[in-house]
Amino acid sequence: MPHGFVTLGQIAARLPMLDGACNHCDRRGRLRTARLMVEHGPDLPMPELGHIVAADCPRIMAGRLHDVCGVHFPGLAGLGP
Repeated sequence: MPHGFVTLGQIAARLPMLDGACNHCDRRGRLRTARLMVEHGPDLPMPELGHIVAADCPRIMAGRLHDVCGVHFPGLAGLGP
């Protein structure tokens, strides 16, 4: 696991649902952290979860560096350490 990243297990202990959104389009969704834990394990770094969640995004599939997917998890900003 990369050093310094927050993991899915740390988030799941604090949030039952995780909101996902994109900065570049109107894609939005809510994910159950318990289900994500079963599917991906507690040691998954949150940046990797973003790539998994957005795997079917046309911007990711196109591979254009100047127009990348803006997947993020807005609820994590106010969570604090």
